[in-house]
Formats: sequence, structure tokens, C-alpha cells
Amino acid sequence: MKFPVLIAIFGFLLLGGSIFPAMSQSDSSSENVVINEIDINPPGNDSLSVSEWIELYNPTNTAIDIGGWAIASTTVLKQTMIIPYGTTIQPNSFLTYSYKSVWFTDVSELVELRDADGKVIDQTPTITDIEDDFTSWQRIYDGFDTDSVNDWKFVQSNAGSTNGKIAEEIESEKTILTLSIDKQNYIFGETAVITGEVSELLFIEKPFFQAAQVMMKIYGPNGYEISRNLYPDLYLKYETSLSLQEVLGINEGTYYVIVQYGDALKSTQFTVGDEIIIVEEKLDTELSITTDKESYLPGETAIITAYTNEIVPFEGLKFKVTTSNGDQIFDGTLYPDSNGKFTTNIFMTTVAPIYGFNQITAEYSTYSTVTSFELSEDVKEDKPISLFTDKKAYALGETVIITGRVNDFWIFALDLELQQVGMGSLATTVLDRIKILDSVRLEGDSTFRYEFEIADNPKRYGDYTVTVSKDVGSETVTFHVVENPEEFEESSIPFTLFTDKTIYDVGDKIIISGKVKNPVKSSTFQSPVIDIAIKPVDGPTIISTASKPTGFKSAIVFYTLTAVPDTIGNYEVIDTLYNAIYPPGDYLIRATYANGKLFATTPFSVVDPLDIDGPIVTLDKEVYGLGEQVHLTALVPGGGAGKPDFGIVLTKPNGNEDKFGGVIDNGRLSWTWTTPLSETPSVIQNDRYVFSSNYGVYKISLAQSDTAPIIVFFKVSPNPEEDSLNIEPLTVTTEVPVYSAAENQKIKILGTAIKKVQGNQGLVVPYRVDIIIKSPAGLSLDSSSVYLDSGGNFQSLFVMPVTIYKEGIYKVTAVYQGIRAENFFQVDNDFIFGGEEELALVIGSDKDEYHPGDLASISARPTKLVFVETIEVGIPTEEQTKLNCGAFICGIGVPITTLRQDPTGTFIYEHKFPDDAVLGPYIITLNAEFGTFTKQIQLVEKIPVPEESSLGERVIEKFNRITDPEIQITVNKKTVEEKELSPRVIQGSLFTTLRGEEANVNLKISAPDGTCIIGPDVNCLIKDSTRLPGQIYEVVRIDGIDYNVRYNGPDVLLEKYTILPVDSDAFFPDSDWNVEVIKEEQSSRLYYKVTYVVTG
Repeated sequence: MKFPVLIAIFGFLLLGGSIFPAMSQSDSSSENVVINEIDINPPGNDSLSVSEWIELYNPTNTAIDIGGWAIASTTVLKQTMIIPYGTTIQPNSFLTYSYKSVWFTDVSELVELRDADGKVIDQTPTITDIEDDFTSWQRIYDGFDTDSVNDWKFVQSNAGSTNGKIAEEIESEKTILTLSIDKQNYIFGETAVITGEVSELLFIEKPFFQAAQVMMKIYGPNGYEISRNLYPDLYLKYETSLSLQEVLGINEGTYYVIVQYGDALKSTQFTVGDEIIIVEEKLDTELSITTDKESYLPGETAIITAYTNEIVPFEGLKFKVTTSNGDQIFDGTLYPDSNGKFTTNIFMTTVAPIYGFNQITAEYSTYSTVTSFELSEDVKEDKPISLFTDKKAYALGETVIITGRVNDFWIFALDLELQQVGMGSLATTVLDRIKILDSVRLEGDSTFRYEFEIADNPKRYGDYTVTVSKDVGSETVTFHVVENPEEFEESSIPFTLFTDKTIYDVGDKIIISGKVKNPVKSSTFQSPVIDIAIKPVDGPTIISTASKPTGFKSAIVFYTLTAVPDTIGNYEVIDTLYNAIYPPGDYLIRATYANGKLFATTPFSVVDPLDIDGPIVTLDKEVYGLGEQVHLTALVPGGGAGKPDFGIVLTKPNGNEDKFGGVIDNGRLSWTWTTPLSETPSVIQNDRYVFSSNYGVYKISLAQSDTAPIIVFFKVSPNPEEDSLNIEPLTVTTEVPVYSAAENQKIKILGTAIKKVQGNQGLVVPYRVDIIIKSPAGLSLDSSSVYLDSGGNFQSLFVMPVTIYKEGIYKVTAVYQGIRAENFFQVDNDFIFGGEEELALVIGSDKDEYHPGDLASISARPTKLVFVETIEVGIPTEEQTKLNCGAFICGIGVPITTLRQDPTGTFIYEHKFPDDAVLGPYIITLNAEFGTFTKQIQLVEKIPVPEESSLGERVIEKFNRITDPEIQITVNKKTVEEKELSPRVIQGSLFTTLRGEEANVNLKISAPDGTCIIGPDVNCLIKDSTRLPGQIYEVVRIDGIDYNVRYNGPDVLLEKYTILPVDSDAFFPDSDWNVEVIKEEQSSRLYYKVTYVVTG
């Protein structure tokens, strides 16, 4: 017996200690993108070619957007490359960049990786490369970052590929190790092939860094023992072979193979001899029993099936079935087939059945098992035939399952008719509609089943009836095919009336439709009809002159329409709104059914869109995203008869122009343009010229040869739902609102202007923008005069001497062709000029509280304009500063770092708190020639914050052309296609169709608690436009939530509003917002949309 040998081996491994060296992995991997490798001096002349390169690596498990990040040389050349917007580095992936010739210097170079806000994400140590060959500076393995120069090595380059991996500490349950041999039994002279695979590469750090090996031991008879050490290949596999020759010490018997990788162990065995020795592995015996269904009715047959993986000769499976009362109703003995399967049938009696759960108990040899099934009562409806569908509404492509039974009789079959009825269908002719005549056979219990697959064709949308019938009776059921069956709700209103729109243009077709919930059945073919009368809201019913046969006078009759409902009550009628019958105005439709027992009304309006003084140009919205379509429409007075077509000029943010043509059709012009699919990043070439990105303001100019151009603007934004369009003739601002005298050396003034149209005859000198900077006292400090670029942008740089720009608020003024714009900026200047105040250091930190593992950014500068060569810095705990050294000088008490001033006179220091750092107060301590200066910071415990899901995908619900004077906007969380949607933005507009009535038609919006947010009433929070200098939104607080509200003001043809929570991560609670149109008889149209964000 060989098994004690294997047990003894494992005992030695587990109790006597490991026979292999211990391996571990550092957790020093970075949590952000790092500079992984850099070659600052590749072979050849760097000034003649773009050959210097840098490799970035993402060591995290998520993709990171690095668009707009910068890679900067910080020493002599100070060349900075901006990574294109939209660039994403995938998890555990590399990106390699080259920029320009002589990007880096060969001696004492330090390269930084900065994010889009200018924060330093990673940097190299100070490196030198004078070899002019293929060697590069690279991390000792990918992503290894302990903020030490020892993280780096200078070896042969391998751009775009791995420097070597370091894994995390090995845990046996996480490390995967496999082991296999090509067969289990060998004869002398054969070769055993041993293979396996590991889940990851491991490394040994002590006594020196090296890759881990797969340690293998093979034990056999007569003390046979050999060892093999293997390295996993590039595919993490390993392989070796063993020649089974007697001359090599191989004896007959069983051999054991044991491998270890890290803390993972695997073993197997094989035999060697003159003949094959079969080693059988004994499996645990299994026994199971099931029924074909979970529930049965009296009269049905249950199929019982049992299975075992070990057949016992001459042994039978004994089973019994007991009721919920404990009474035994069946028993028996079953014998297995060659596959270990037992089967039998039992009949559910119809004589005094006992309803409830029945239990089946089975015993086979020494094993037993139990299962159960339910016997349910057969409940019948009190009618001849029962008929059902599995759902009320279906989508295209789904299968309708029709079931039922004959309750009091048994017959062989039923006739079945499935019909797509007319009015609810998109099929326009009878031939396009489905009608199936078939029969269904009944089962022994009088039940039946029929399936109908709905074709994936839009013509199959609509209502359907299913009728089964025979001499015993008939039954009908309806179902519906719709776009969103999950949201379908069948109306309970007895009689409904709708129009396809609420506002029509003269000459449009109006579709009047509805449904009779319970249409009147008749034994004849004469069905009651629906009478439809249309009248002006303030006038009598429309009349018409009816012609009579010859010899009779014509008569005046009421103008009415008639509709005939289909078999399930749907009806529809179409009429044309001719100007002679329906002049512009408001109308009321009244429909009656069954001699007036049922009636319904609905209003609509007719307008003449061409009854205008001049062309009206509109866009479907003001702000668009990338890849969206811009829809422009224009109305031309008088139908455009005799007028030339429009020329359309699109001016982009960079000043480039695209020209198009537009054709007037019956007084209307329609034009569509698609915004760019991706962003082109803004790259400043010099201080005078700027290339703009695809984001920004676009201008559309429409002109006919005999009229002045009409100008409309729109904006392309990365966040169109929450952005707004701001068109001002002249704007001016500064690059940053606050300038620090210690950090900023130049002030950048930026602005835009709508360019004045100048002639093109002779020498044309473009108009310029005059810029003036004034001090807090109103004195002029500096000025310039600059040209606009082709897109109407301008900028200028001003030097900011610290002795002139004292602390205070400064004003910048821009003047362009008589238009004036102003803005303000602040200067912080803590320098002391003159006086007898002592020289000191001002210490700053990016935060006052830090967590273990955080990186603290410390800065310091003198209070006077003096040169300080070096200072010393250390950050001890408060307890360490209390150390008393008696007569000796202790110093700071912790390791110190010597700092030198940067070009702005500031000392910069970054300190990494260890993950196991002591919590409590720390003292930033700086020693200078003129004294010691301190600042206290706190190290506190980090509170875990749950991860939030990415908010990217948005869903918009739109509601258009509403004429009701009052509506309710319901914003609730909803689930669509297993995605949770949360309401983020409410936007809407009110359009007054008649020019001159703007002041008499106003908007009023109330919050769920009744507070008037927008409106003309005295108690409304917002009555006028929220647009003020430097302001777009006004903040209001409702039920403890702050909302940004934007409103363009009353007394305009198109009133617009936007409401959204101030917090960018917040959403509307489930609530109802009320919108009211304050007017008399004026015609208006209300629009609104709700933007939802996918949150789960």
C-alpha cells in the first residue's frame, strides 16, 4: 500500500516547514498613472529627429481619462506636451509618446506628469543619460512607486512592453496552480511529461530581487527522490519530462509528484511497471429523485425519475408516496437501467383526492433521498369556455401563449379565430392585417394550448382578438402589441376621444380617434355609430350647403363626421382643415355614442403659420452635444412667393465658414447639420493666436439677396443638459479670478466680441479691441490694443510686477466700436515692502487634515523680496517636538530635507504619510538662517466612502405642443431595461403664437410644496430674467434642497426655464411640479423635457 508514503510527505511539508524559499509581493503599486520608462538620449542627433520618448502605465483596474494632461520637462528646456482630449489609458496598459526634437535635456532632467488641473501626478527623479544608445530609465517593474530613486534602473529599453510585474502578497486561496501528467500509467522505457500552469508571475525580494520558480519534487520506491526548478514561460505555463529507464534508477511502483509556487501546493501520482496498473479513484455514491412537474391536478399522471452513480447488483430502489395527512397512497420497488436510472408513473386519483403536498421517500442500498410535489384542486370558471393569454401586451417578436379549457363538457376540438383589428393597427389595408382560422385539440382534462409568434414588423402593432367557439359556446379575449409592453396600462374610461395633435396649421390633416370600452353588440350587421361634431369654441356648429336633386333647393346642414367602431371599440376618422371650413382659431370636438349615452370632448387649434411680418428662424434647442443634429426651421411671410431662396453660412468657433443653400417650400425652410463627432483640443501656439476646439459658440447667418441677414447662434458643449448659451456683443475676463504675486508673473486677459461687418473695397483695417487695467484707486496701470481672430476671440498678456500690483481688486475694461465691457480680478500680495518688520516665512499646505497614505503639498516663501538659498524642513508629531535634550541640541527630531527656491522664490515640499502613520497633530517645521517657523496639521482616520456608479448615460423624455393651461410634471425614479433612471434636469418653454401678445401670456411654475418658483405674482421667487452680469442661475431652496433656476424673463415670444439641483451628484426627489399658463383666449404652445441619468 503506497498511500502512507504520500501522507508522510505532506506531513513533512505542512508540519516540518516549507522546503522552498518564502515569497512575497509588495503593495507599492501606484494608484494612478505613472511615468514607467523614459529615454532622454536615444541613438543619433536628437535635434534632427523626433526620437526622445516617454512611456506611461496605468497600474489600476479601471480605465483613466488622461485627455488634457501634460508631460513637462522642468529643467533647462521646459518643453510641455498636452495629451489630446478624449485619450483614455486602459487598465494595466501602456501609452508611449514622442513630442518634438530636443524635448528633454541629457543632464539633470526631471520630468513631470500633470493632470488637466495642473496637479503633479508623477515625476521622475533627477536623471542623466549621456550614453546616446538604447538604454533608458525605467521602473524596476511596472507601476512600482515608493517615491524613491531606488524605484528606477538604467538598462536596455523596452518601449511599450512590460518592465516586469510585481504581484500582491500570495494567499493560497487566490493563487492558482495546476499540475497534470500526460497519463496515469507507464511501462519501462516510456517518458512521463509533467505540465502545469500558474495564475500570475511571482517575485522573490530577498536576499535579492528575482523571479520565483516552480519547485518540483518527485518521490518513488526504494528512496527515489529528485528535484526540478522551473520558470513559468510567457504564457504562465511550465513543463518538464522524466525518462522512465531502469538504468536511471526507476523501479516498479507508484511515483508522487509535488509542486509548490508561492504558498500554493499541488500533487499527483503515476505508476511504472512491466504492465499497466490501473489506479481507480472511488467516487462518492449519489442518489437523487425528482418529478416532471411541481404541481398536478386530479386526473394527471406524475412521472417519477431517480438516479444513482453506483449500481448495486440485485438491489432495488424502494419508494413510497405519502399525502399531507401522512397516509401512504403509493409504494413499490424499481430497478435501474444500465445508466443507473429508475423511472415510474403514478396517477393522481379523481376519487376523493387529498390536496396538498405529497412526499416521495426513496431508499437504495444504504442511501436514501426525499422529494415532494403538490396536488392542487381543479377550480373551474362558471361559464362554458375559459380563455386566457399569458400577458395583456407584447412586443414585436414575442410569442403569445393562449390557453383555456371547456369547463362542463368534453369535445374533440374548438374552432379558433385570431384577428388583428383595424383602428389600433398600423396596417393601412385589410390585406395587411393578420387573420388566422385554425382549430385546437383538447387534452383529456378538456384544456388546450395555442401559440402565436408576432412577426418583427411595425405593421403588427395594434389590437388583436382571439375567439374560440363550438356548439357549446364561444369566448373572446383581446391582447395588444405595443412598443413598451412593460409600461402598457389599459384604459378604464368608458368612452375616449383624442386628436393626433393639439395645434394644426391651415391645410393639415386631423386624425380623430378613440375607443368605446364596451361596444354595443347587435344580432344584425347594423352597429351603433359615433357622431362627431366640430364647432368654434366661441361660435356655433360649422354648417355646410348640401346639394339636392334637380328641382329641389339646396339646404343648410350641420357639418358632422361619422365613425364606425371596430369589433373591440376602436374608431378613427380623418379630415382636412381647409381654410374655408376651419379658419384660424380654437375649436371643440364633441363625439357621442349610443344615442348620446356616452360622450367626450377635446379641443384643438388652427393657426396660419405664414401670418407674420418677417421671416421667423428657430432652432430646436440652444445647446447641443457632440454628434447631435441641429434642426433649423424658418417661416417666410406670404409663403415665400416671388422671393429668392436662402443662403446659409455657418461660422465655427475657430472662424472657419461653411456655406449651404436652403430652398423655400410653401413658405417653409428646413435645414439640418450634424455637430462634430469628437472634440479637437485647444492648442495655443503663441500669445496672439489661438486654435479653438469644436466646443463653443456657432453662428448661422441666413440671407436672401434682397434682405438683411438673420443671425442665430447655438453652442456645442460637453455637458449640454446643464450648459447654457450666452450671447453678448463684448465680454472680457481674466484667465484666473485671483492672481498671486508670489506665483503669477503675467496676467492673461481673454474675451470675445461679435465682429462688426466691414467693407471689402480697398484697404480695410480691422477694428481692434482696447484693453485697460486699472488699480483699486482707479489709476490706469497698463493697456493694449489687439485684433480679433477669425472667430471673434481676443487675448493679451500683461506683466505683473509685485512692486506695482499690491493686494486688492483690479478692474479690466475692454472697448470695441463703442461697446464697453468690464470685469474684475483680485491680486493677493503678502510681500512686505520696507518697514522694520522682521523677515519671516509664510507656510502653506494644500489641506489642514490628511489621512494615512496621503501626499501633503507644503509651500513656503519669505515675507520680503529677498534671496534665501536653502531652508530645512521636517514634519514631526506634536509629541516628538516635546523631546527635551537638556544641554544638547535636538534639531527637528525627524529626518530633514533641504529645499531650494524655485524661480518664483517659493520653496515646495511634498511629504508622503505612511499607511501606518500615527494619528494626531503634526508640526510642519522649517529652519532658516533667520529663525524657525511652524504650522500645525492633523492626521485623521480615513472614513470609507462607498463608490458611486458612473453617471454617463442619459435618457430624455420630451413633451411637445401642449395647449392645456395647466399641466403637472411628474419626476420619479424609474427602471427601464433593468437600468435605474434618476431625474436630474427639468427644462421647458412657452411659445406665444401671436406676436404682440407676449405680455398677456405668462408662465408660472410651482414647486411640490406650492411655492411659486417662477411667475408674475408678488409671492413668486423669480419674476424677471436670472441673467445678470456674471450670473446665469438663481439659487432657490425647496424642502431642504438647493436648486439652480434659469429663466429668460417674461414678455417674450419664447419663455424658457431650466431647473436642476445645485449639487452635481444630486437628483430630484419623487415629486410633482405644477406649470400654469396665465392667459385669456390667446393661443400658446407649451413644451418641456425631463433628463434622467442612469444611476444603477
